[in-house]
Amino acid sequence: MTILTVEGSVARLDRFLHQQYPVVSTNLWRRALLAGEVLVDGRRAAKGAALSAGQTISFSVDLPARLVPEKPQSEALSDLEVLYQDDNLLAVNKPANFHTHPLRPSETGTLANQLITAFPELAGVGEFGPLQPGLLNRLDYATSGVVLVARSNAAWSEIRRQFEQHLIRKEYLAEVDGRLLAATVIKRALTHDSRDHRRMVITPPAEPCRGLYPARTEVFPIAYDEDRDVSLVRLEMFSGVMHQLRVHLADAGYPIVGDVLYGYKSSVPESEKGSEVISKAVFHLHCSKLTLADGLIVAAPSPDWIEFVSGDSWRR
Repeated sequence: MTILTVEGSVARLDRFLHQQYPVVSTNLWRRALLAGEVLVDGRRAAKGAALSAGQTISFSVDLPARLVPEKPQSEALSDLEVLYQDDNLLAVNKPANFHTHPLRPSETGTLANQLITAFPELAGVGEFGPLQPGLLNRLDYATSGVVLVARSNAAWSEIRRQFEQHLIRKEYLAEVDGRLLAATVIKRALTHDSRDHRRMVITPPAEPCRGLYPARTEVFPIAYDEDRDVSLVRLEMFSGVMHQLRVHLADAGYPIVGDVLYGYKSSVPESEKGSEVISKAVFHLHCSKLTLADGLIVAAPSPDWIEFVSGDSWRR
């Protein structure tokens, strides 16, 4: 049994444990606390419990080793496109139809597998879990564009603070169904869909399920393709709620082209729209630019589906 004695006051139990064993993330310590594997003065305690001088914290000797993050499998690099790099931060361009990280240690074929190969020091960085080394933001399978990656826990904490305090401006490009005539602001809170775990919904009218998340999206029309009845739009937001852009646009009557989960009229027959088809649907959404609180701007090249914007069918 390992026994730690608190010297002085500490704000939170989970942070104290992370300070003592930095290789184990705060999130992993929280899981151990929830499972009752860590005791304070011989009793179970909540992750946010305040500590006082003289208290003792006990756990099995092998617990830290069991909690040490297991990194994703390394994988031969294909075309990892690095957009920005310094001692603290990486920015890469995630392709569309490509998962950001694996769900299981044995899974390959994701951005995280390639990152850990090119930058092995990312293992254990961040608090999103061992299979998301250093990741600061994540994009849906079908979404392409900028993904930020921290190279140290200090950098991860600072930039996640900027995300959580809505200090980072996020800009996207999208193709949407229909003609958008003027810029608009969509300010609608979101919640998880109680009937479908894959979806988020507007609330009200939906009752909150697993939390209520305020969200604001600014939409700016760029061009219109009359032949296909499709608009190219620029989207800006500081918040970052799950599926925010997809839900806001669909609720406003402009679903993203290809996004069958949120109402785009697909050519796929209803009988064939299984969970795999919907989860891997190809839709036109691209994270084009992130602006950090210190003014650093990271931009990704436009995807192929935007290249024909200058064609005769578009009306600006």
